[in-house]
Amino acid sequence: MSSTSPSPALALAPADAPTLGAFLDPAMPKAMATDWEAAVAKALKGGTLDGIAARTAEGIVVPPLSVPRRDAVAIAGRAAGTPWTIVQRLVVGPDAAAANAAALDELNGGVGALDIVLSSGALPDPARLFEGVYTDLIDIHLAGIAPGAPARAEIANFLAARRGDSAGTLHLGIDPYAPGQMVAESAAAVSDAIALGQSAGLPGTWLTTAGQGWHGAGATSAQQLAAALATTAEYLRAGESEGSVDPADLFRRIEFRIVADQNQFLTIARLRAFRRLHTLFAEACGFRPSAAFVHAEGARRMLTRRDPWVNILRSTIAAFSAAIGGADSIGTLPHTAVLGLPDDEARRLSRNVQTVLMEESNLHKVADPAAGSGGIEALTDALAEAAWAEFQQIEREGGLAASLAAGALPARIADAAAASQKAVARRREPISGTSTWPLLTERTAVVAGPLPEQPATPGPVQPYRIAEPWEALRDASDAILARTGARPLIYLANLGPIASFIARNNWAKNLFEAGGIETAGREAHLSADSVGPGFAASGARIACLCSNDATYAEFAVPAAEALKAAGAELVLIAGRAGESEAALRAAGVDRFVHEGLDMVALLTDLSGRLGADAATGA
Repeated sequence: MSSTSPSPALALAPADAPTLGAFLDPAMPKAMATDWEAAVAKALKGGTLDGIAARTAEGIVVPPLSVPRRDAVAIAGRAAGTPWTIVQRLVVGPDAAAANAAALDELNGGVGALDIVLSSGALPDPARLFEGVYTDLIDIHLAGIAPGAPARAEIANFLAARRGDSAGTLHLGIDPYAPGQMVAESAAAVSDAIALGQSAGLPGTWLTTAGQGWHGAGATSAQQLAAALATTAEYLRAGESEGSVDPADLFRRIEFRIVADQNQFLTIARLRAFRRLHTLFAEACGFRPSAAFVHAEGARRMLTRRDPWVNILRSTIAAFSAAIGGADSIGTLPHTAVLGLPDDEARRLSRNVQTVLMEESNLHKVADPAAGSGGIEALTDALAEAAWAEFQQIEREGGLAASLAAGALPARIADAAAASQKAVARRREPISGTSTWPLLTERTAVVAGPLPEQPATPGPVQPYRIAEPWEALRDASDAILARTGARPLIYLANLGPIASFIARNNWAKNLFEAGGIETAGREAHLSADSVGPGFAASGARIACLCSNDATYAEFAVPAAEALKAAGAELVLIAGRAGESEAALRAAGVDRFVHEGLDMVALLTDLSGRLGADAATGA
């Protein structure tokens, strides 16, 4: 039977399949909702709750206020009082001795599991790699090794031969359906994983559903969870076809890698929703309920090369959310992970984030602490519904492999990614230290060495980091600074007293410097007479008027005329056009700059005018 054709026993999306609603908690009670809404309306000066409601990429509306869910039941996951396992990535290159030293340092620092990542072409000696490591007492993850690579079998066989009285846990980490893998060879990869897992005979998992690639490509939370379920269905069909393993046993041998990012509530809901979906999946297949092994890994897509120290905060939020969401193990990426190989300090900070959350915050003491929270329960419900619907759609398309081959799922993910990229470009999804509150004079982070070269990722689903367009602007600015000794420059013409212009001055400075354009002009212009001389003295070629609407109405027109007369090639104004647009344009204002614009496009154009073409990196 083809692995892309759902078998009768495992086809989970018949036309008359029940929705997930029957398996979820009832609607939240209405008690106190009216009083809360009235109080908020008063605080919003007559505004409504709808105006401040958040919306996820799936279109799920997250209300700003929700009453407690008194009917909620804790979702079965990691038991109360059971610590999660702290996992640290171990990048292994040709020098096994160096990797061994790093492994011992991680384990001595409190790490309970190593996630082995092989750099391109590396084939380490397992005996040297694990010298001095008590492999019976830790978990080993091999998700960073490509499917079919001989290193996986060598490490698995070495660990099996080394097995002592208390066997360590081995997660083979094979996912042939992950973005970038060769789906055409997936059935053979599943068979090889089953055979290797059976021969090693170690506790742990044989297959994984790798969420990093889906998250990195811009898939919504619902699409990520649906991909995990669809991957699981493919595994079960392949195992059923091969006949060497009982489907229920294979189901228990799957590791589920769910990505944790800086969106705290969405990450918590994502993990909780997956637990529900896993239970529903088992029931649909007729399996006895069993807890999934869920590994939460920090999102690479959220990391930035600019102001990388903010990545520590992002990783802390992600790890916190994963712990609250009930992950069995958590991996955090060092803050310099996208800059180069992390040094000792970066690795120490990465693992200590989790140590503090566990040992000082005691996040593991309570099982499912989010249970009963009205907002998180509602988000969990809606996310589970959306993910189950997406999974059913994938199954109707013939399963994950068929959907990928036809381009159906990639097209839906591309739509989600485009919407996210649009929001990032417009700063609807701000990136601290990159698209907002940049520091042009930030110091360079220290790394242990360059990142290992990785082969190009094949296939239609391509990972990216959301900060990349903004980083390209800064890279272009750095290049022109190195070539000419100065960055692109814009003059901020501040009109009126400081109380009038400070808000838009700060906003404009923040925006332009995020694009690598340095700002000049701190003085206040109480009339249009001093604007021209101030601009001329700055040495800038373009200018931006900054003030409040009342001051603009008073003398923005003569100020724009003075800037043009002083040689400004381009005059911008911070704010929307309003009723004075025609007069301002006639006076020389070329653009109105305000929130909601495609800021990446705006800044790319300005950089090009100033000789720092971000598109070419000139």
